[in-house]
Amino acid sequence: MQRKSIVILASFLLAACLAAPLMAQMKGHTGGLGEARIHFNTASAANLAKAPGITPAIADAIVKYRDEKPIKSADDLLNVPGITKDVLKEINPQVGTEGDLFTVPRAGEELEDDGDVPLAPSKC
Repeated sequence: MQRKSIVILASFLLAACLAAPLMAQMKGHTGGLGEARIHFNTASAANLAKAPGITPAIADAIVKYRDEKPIKSADDLLNVPGITKDVLKEINPQVGTEGDLFTVPRAGEELEDDGDVPLAPSKC
C-alpha cells in the first residue's frame, strides 16, 4: 500500500514538473522567474509603452530607431530621441541568455500579444 502511494505521488510530481513550463508559456511568461519580458527589437509600441520610463512617444521612437538599426546594447537606447541616462536607469534594460535586450512591464501592466516573434538562431 505504501509503495502504491509513493508511485502515485511520484507520478503527480512528474506531471506537475512537465506541465509547469507549458502553463507559464501559455500565460505569456518568458522570464526566469515568470516575469513577462518586453524585447526592444520585437515588441510593439503599445507594449514598449508599458515599461517603466517609456512614454508612448519614446515607444514610437524606439520602433522607428530599431527599424533602421537593431538595438544591440543598452547604450544603443541612448541614441533614441527622448531617452536620457536617467530614463535609461528607469527602463533598466537587461540582457537575456541569447543576447537579446529586454525590460519588464510596470507592476500591474498586462502585455498585448505581439504575434509570432522570430526566435533567435541556436548558438549550439
